[in-house]
Amino acid sequence: MSALLWTTPVLAGDYRNCGQNWTLAHSPPQRVLALNQHAADLILALEGAPTLVGVAYLDDNGDGETQDDYFGVPVIASKYPSSEVLYAQKPDLIVGGFASAFGQGITSRIGLAKNGIASYLLESACNGHSLDYFGHIHNDLLTLGHLLHKQQRARELIDEMDADLLSAQAATRPGKPISVFYLDSEINGLDSEGKRGFVTTLLAAAGARNVFAEVDQYRVTVSSETLLVTDPDVILLADAIWSPATRKRQLLRGDPVLSKLRAVRENRLIDIPFTHVMPTFASGRSALELAERLKNMSAD
Repeated sequence: MSALLWTTPVLAGDYRNCGQNWTLAHSPPQRVLALNQHAADLILALEGAPTLVGVAYLDDNGDGETQDDYFGVPVIASKYPSSEVLYAQKPDLIVGGFASAFGQGITSRIGLAKNGIASYLLESACNGHSLDYFGHIHNDLLTLGHLLHKQQRARELIDEMDADLLSAQAATRPGKPISVFYLDSEINGLDSEGKRGFVTTLLAAAGARNVFAEVDQYRVTVSSETLLVTDPDVILLADAIWSPATRKRQLLRGDPVLSKLRAVRENRLIDIPFTHVMPTFASGRSALELAERLKNMSAD
């Protein structure tokens, strides 16, 4: 009888997200949509694959990606789905990694709720969020773990992340932190992140320093001349479908100004999948891998 009660959906799962109270009509949810790749990764890590009926907006070329599915889950749209496609999935919970995942009207969070569909936005994407990114990840895991009835798995992921962060700290090279410029995109200039971006937190966890960490903004676009003045030790290149690291490398090596950067001349360039610079359950592992690579570079 206890096993039957555990697997049978119960009414009304209340939860708090982005400073507001929300209700999931049936807990655990039976049909979950993930509207960003890192949101899908989190659901999969929480062992929620059986309830994940669709994913949208893949950002990088992960091992589980094909044109039609992501780790066996249908890809319902290359970017965000139309309202018709979204509602056709008959979801009872939609999880977004960015605020842009939720539109206006019937695809807004309020609009979805009026139609009986619960939603969750990763806390790091909430309006006015703090810079405690790892705290946000903890909250995401605990809340979604509760909603999916995967509390034990959520605790395991938190413990793994915290252990990786400690290992990253131990792997940090002594002395002055290595300086890093993060190149998010080269499409409309040299787009990066400032103090409020997660990359600043991730690099700090890896024992490094974002060269634009003092700029109190989330997004930062810099000129080639400004970057030449900062002359970072290492350049971190986001590898995304819409802006691959290979194209960034071509720009850096072919540009008459950027090619003068010490990091470019000495090939101190690190590719990183775009989803690895998003705050999620794997961020501890990302910090550890970065710490190890940066330590090796400092020894060169």
